[in-house]
Amino acid sequence: MASEAKMDIEMPLLILYKIRTSRLSQNKEQQRGGRNAAKKRRVYLRNERKFPNRVNLLDLNEEEIKARYRLSSAAIQSLFEKVKENLNPKTERSHAIPGIVKLLCALHFFTSGSFQNSVSTAGGITQSSFSRFLFQVIQAIVNLYKEYISFPNDPASLKAVKRSFMSVAGFPNVIGAIDCTHVALSPPSENEYIYRNEKHFHSLNMQVVVSYNMKIIDVVAKFPGSTEDSYILSQSGLHQRFENGEFGSGWLLGDNMYGLKPWLMTPINNPKTRAEKKYNHAHSTTRSTIDRTFGMLKTRFGCLDKSKGVLLYSPEKVCKIFFVCCILHNIAMNENDDLEIIEEYAQHEEINTEPFEDDTDEGGVLREKLILDHFSD
Repeated sequence: MASEAKMDIEMPLLILYKIRTSRLSQNKEQQRGGRNAAKKRRVYLRNERKFPNRVNLLDLNEEEIKARYRLSSAAIQSLFEKVKENLNPKTERSHAIPGIVKLLCALHFFTSGSFQNSVSTAGGITQSSFSRFLFQVIQAIVNLYKEYISFPNDPASLKAVKRSFMSVAGFPNVIGAIDCTHVALSPPSENEYIYRNEKHFHSLNMQVVVSYNMKIIDVVAKFPGSTEDSYILSQSGLHQRFENGEFGSGWLLGDNMYGLKPWLMTPINNPKTRAEKKYNHAHSTTRSTIDRTFGMLKTRFGCLDKSKGVLLYSPEKVCKIFFVCCILHNIAMNENDDLEIIEEYAQHEEINTEPFEDDTDEGGVLREKLILDHFSD
């Protein structure tokens, strides 16, 4: 009887074990089948994924291209040939972003000053993708700096530049006009105060020298907004080149933010004689090419326009963006691509009130001789 009772107990336990084992096996099969189904669905969705149409120059007419990118299609293609090795994808993925799309989206960002999201949507890519490759494009263009921005230093070039400047208002021996412009940015928290300029917004102070035709021939972009114009010049390589006499009798034209030097002519404060007034007028008229250039830069490149918002990048990246805009400006000027300048941008931008350096005696003597020889009756 005891043996029969024991078997009666074992039989239900065995049945329960088999049922449980069967259910566990079924659950594992279901889980495995579910994972396989999910995997198949991911593969299907990846294969069926709908990519937005990416920007294509062939879809735009020439007028639309210039309005969006501020360059002609030929100039864009020429630029792409020089940077494509750094922009084209290294992967064989079928949906990798082509180098020309990267370039076009970056150009659109520079000219529009829009947020990355708006630019990426217009280009048919995601904002995260645009953010990843933007500075890849920037660095590729910055590498072309010496090809597009250089100061003339051979005798024939200097002579031609002097002649062209003199044809403006009769001011002799001018080889460049110099000034600084402020580019607004969101400052780093560390040393925030050094980026606040005298107009009470945060910026970087960019030094630029231009030729008679508004082409940029020298750029210094690294100083915070509180830095005085004349101090930036004193720390530049161009200052040393002039001090060394590399450019002979040629000089720059600057405003009263600079100290008068033998190679840097500035206006006369409170001119009294007719000759001094004629000198100031010729100086202002000739030097105005730098104001028009700044107006052109900020009209052409909305990312430099404070009214459209500040640049939300580190100071180092903002400096590179400015270099890129100067290079693209010269590319446009090489095409004689004139642009109607927004009037407020072409006005003389004067922020600091005291020059870092005093006038030199040698500069004063030379300016007096210049007035006597060229502007007196």
